[in-house]
Formats: sequence, structure tokens, C-alpha cells
Amino acid sequence: RFLPQLALMYQPWERTHLYASYAKGISDGSQAPWYANNAFATLAPRHSTQYELGLKQQLQAMLFTAALFDLRQDNQYTNTASDYVTDGEQHNLGLELGLQGRVAQNIDMTSTLALTRSRLDDVQADEYAGHQTQNVPTVRFASHLSYQMPQVEGLRLLAGMQYSSSKYANKTGTVKVSGYTVFDAGAAYNFRAYGYDNMLRLNVD
Repeated sequence: RFLPQLALMYQPWERTHLYASYAKGISDGSQAPWYANNAFATLAPRHSTQYELGLKQQLQAMLFTAALFDLRQDNQYTNTASDYVTDGEQHNLGLELGLQGRVAQNIDMTSTLALTRSRLDDVQADEYAGHQTQNVPTVRFASHLSYQMPQVEGLRLLAGMQYSSSKYANKTGTVKVSGYTVFDAGAAYNFRAYGYDNMLRLNVD
């Protein structure tokens, strides 16, 4: 199958890049769950189409990125007759923002924000359409800091957080799971031994 990909980039200023991309994709079909009439059957590959417009802006030691995307992918799910089928499309529209780089001496930061509107289109079960798709949060945010210890070469202290807004737990959009925030802290140590680069990492959520 022909899977075209196209990307165009324009640099209006020295530290600014604008881009547009188009891609057709294919991925393995998913496997029917045990409770479906066709349990454990593997469906045909899923096809996808994605358009994206983006910006990359260098701000001193920081890189700011922004991307608008439109993704359509074959939808595979268990229908109301308990058959696991390919039916309609999952349509995601979203905005992704990112900021990464050095914020101070020895301190690096990486932050991302994703806003996603997800819907099922052209599905036979009307109750599955018209609301946010199951297990897709509208808002996701993550931020992580890394501090390079000047006293110990190769040692970094780590801290971060991840946030996910509430999301639907069923296809009909009648049961919702609350949003959550996860904080983490840790350390990473890079060293060289026996001619190889190694890293030890400890993380606590």
C-alpha cells in the first residue's frame, strides 16, 4: 500500500522555523478481548491520516515548540452486539506546546502541554459518538527539572510532575474517571566503566 509523507519547512528568521506535514500511516490491527464473540481475533491493519502545522522558536537557551494536528485513524472496538469490529474513525484534533532548555546554571527543564478533542465519527452505535473518546483526556501536562550537581561529575537530581484531566471510562461517556497528578523525584548518575557508558537511575513517584 502506498503511504505518502510530505513535509515543508520555512525559516522566516534565524531562530524561527515553521513547518507543515502530511502523512499516511498503517499500524497492526488490535486483538479482540476475551469477552467478545470473536475473542482473540486480530483485525486488519489500521490506517491513519495526519496533518500538522508547527512552529519551533529558539529563545536564548530555551526551545519553544507548538503544533496543531488533525489525526484520523480507523476505529476498532467491541460493538453493542459484542463483536470486535473495525467501524468508523477516531478523529483527534489537538494542540501541543513544548518548552525545553536551560533555565539557570546547571538546571534544565522540559515541559509539555497537550490539548486534545477526540471523537468517534461514522460509527454504527450513536451512543458512542458526540463526546470525548474513551480513555482520551482533554488536557495533559508534564514538567521535569534536572539539576547537574557541580560537586559530583555525572550526578543529576531529578524532579517532575504529570497531570491528566478527567476522562471517560466507557464508550458511551456515562462513567468518568477523575483527573490526577503524579509527582516524582530521583537521581541519575552517568559513568564510564570497562569502555562503556553507563547510567544508574533511581526514581520515586
